[in-house]
Amino acid sequence: MKKLAILGPKGTYSDQAASLLEEGYEKLYYPNILKTLSMVDRETLALVPFENTLDGFVMESMDYILKNKLRIVRQVKLDVDFYLVTYEKNLSDVNHLYVQFKAYGQCQDFILQHQLNPVITQSNIESLHLLKAESKRGFAAIVPSHVDTQEFSLVIKNILGNVRDETRFVLVQQQMEIMDAEEYHCSLVISPYSDEPGKLFSILKVFNDYQINLNSILSRPRKDKMGNYIFYLEFFISKGNIEVINEIKNRIEQQESCHLEVLGLYNKVE
Repeated sequence: MKKLAILGPKGTYSDQAASLLEEGYEKLYYPNILKTLSMVDRETLALVPFENTLDGFVMESMDYILKNKLRIVRQVKLDVDFYLVTYEKNLSDVNHLYVQFKAYGQCQDFILQHQLNPVITQSNIESLHLLKAESKRGFAAIVPSHVDTQEFSLVIKNILGNVRDETRFVLVQQQMEIMDAEEYHCSLVISPYSDEPGKLFSILKVFNDYQINLNSILSRPRKDKMGNYIFYLEFFISKGNIEVINEIKNRIEQQESCHLEVLGLYNKVE
């Protein structure tokens, strides 16, 4: 049985997302995203949060995948919701708030409205455990809506308001693997060999010429020299049109002085 590295501890949204995968894996839990991804080898895959409706891409995940040339082979999507929990009876008695770094962006309006001082954690379940330690007074935590909250004196639900929040998780491994599907979600990265005026414009024109509708375009630093960037792109493509990707790759590499690398052709989720 292959192993699956997950952002832990047990009970995180990453853990819930893993239950949506059809394959059976031996689950291994790690305290942060970078450690989780660093465990990928021939026998171990990793499932990590990759994009959130309210707070955008998870840069820790993206940058590690890009730098280490991991391949995306599957994705799952979860609806997420959060509660604020505390041992205090009134929110006015709360001074500090344990909150996972991505949940902080998702719940920022609520946090700012109530002037809570955030203490950033690596996972939502870590926030819960820190609050439970010695039943800390004057503290609260933002936790997933699926956890047991009966022991707390105050539980505030629906802190996101009437907004639907979703998180996309990606399954990554060392080697490329393409599942059979009628339509794919494609991720790729383009690395220009030199910085020139209009470089991004000329790259995007190639996709326009092939009538590819890009749904994500993001520049990320190469981290070798200030001002050097690579471009991450996503789009949907049908099974019968996959050969177009090779045509785009050849054109961009030959005419635009760039290197194009496909990070994954994987399932589309609604």
